[in-house]
Amino acid sequence: MLFTTTWAVLQQSKIVAFTAPVIAPNSGQAYEPHDLKLIMPPSENWAKVEAQPTGENWIYNVFTPPKIYYNIQSKQFTVIPPQATVGNEPSETPVLVTIKNIELVKVVQPLFRLQLIGYIGEEGSYRGTFNNEITGKTFFATSGRKVPELNLEILTFKAERSRTSVAGGSTIVEVTAFAKVKDTITGNEYNLEPSKRLSEGSPKATIKLSDGAEKVVSQGDIFSDNSINFLVGTIVQTPPSISVTKSGSSLLLPIEEIIIPKPPEAIVPDANLNGEVNGIQNPFPAESQLR
Repeated sequence: MLFTTTWAVLQQSKIVAFTAPVIAPNSGQAYEPHDLKLIMPPSENWAKVEAQPTGENWIYNVFTPPKIYYNIQSKQFTVIPPQATVGNEPSETPVLVTIKNIELVKVVQPLFRLQLIGYIGEEGSYRGTFNNEITGKTFFATSGRKVPELNLEILTFKAERSRTSVAGGSTIVEVTAFAKVKDTITGNEYNLEPSKRLSEGSPKATIKLSDGAEKVVSQGDIFSDNSINFLVGTIVQTPPSISVTKSGSSLLLPIEEIIIPKPPEAIVPDANLNGEVNGIQNPFPAESQLR
C-alpha cells in the first residue's frame, strides 16, 4: 500500500497532464466553405469489332448471336444469306431475299413415363413412391405391381439402409431406393432411381414462327413457314440448339442453319438530368455541397 501511494505521488505531474485540454493549431483565419464536386470517371467505349480470320464478313458483336449458313455447293459455312431467283425464271444476277428466321425458344428432354421419386415405410416394409408422368398422379407400390395404363410392370423394388462416415468421425444412415420396371409390350427393362430422372426418346424443341406462333418439333419433322420449307435436323439440349435445312421456291439452293436461343435484351436505365433513374429519385446526385 505504501509503495502504491509513493508511486502515485511521484507520477502526479504526469497524471495531471492527461487532464489538460488539447488545443488544436489554428491559423486564425475565418473558415471558408468549399463546394465538393463528385469526380465522374471517363466513359469507355467498346473497341471496334474486327473481322474473324475466316473472312471480312465474319463480324459479330458481343451480344449478337452468330447467324451461319451452309453452302451445299462449296460444302463450307458462310455468313452470306441465301439467294433467290426472280419469279419462276432464273435470274442472271441472283437477288438477295430477306427471310425472317424462326426462333428457338427452348429444348426439353422428355422423361420416361414412370419415375421413382422416393419411398415410405420402415425397414422391412418399404414401398416406393412412383409418379405417372403422363397424368401427374403419384402412387405407392412395391414388387409385382402392374401399371396397365402405362404398359409397365414393376418387377422389383428395394430400399436398403447403409452407413456412411462423414468428416469429424460421425456416421449417418442413408436409405437408397431403386426399382426395375418392364415394358409389357416391348419387353425392355428400365432402372429407376430417385436421384436421377430417367429420360425417354429424343429432345424436342419449341420454336417460334414468323407470325409469333409456337410449335413443338422433333428431329425429322417437316413444316412450312412464310413459303419456306423447314427440315428439322439435330436437336441438342445442352447448350440448346437446333439445325434446320431451309428450301423452297424462293431459294436457289437448300440452306442449312444452326439456330440458338436469342439472348435476353439488356435493360438500359433511363436517367435524366434531375438524377432520376426510371422515375426514381437518385439519393446521390452528381454534385453535392458541404456547407
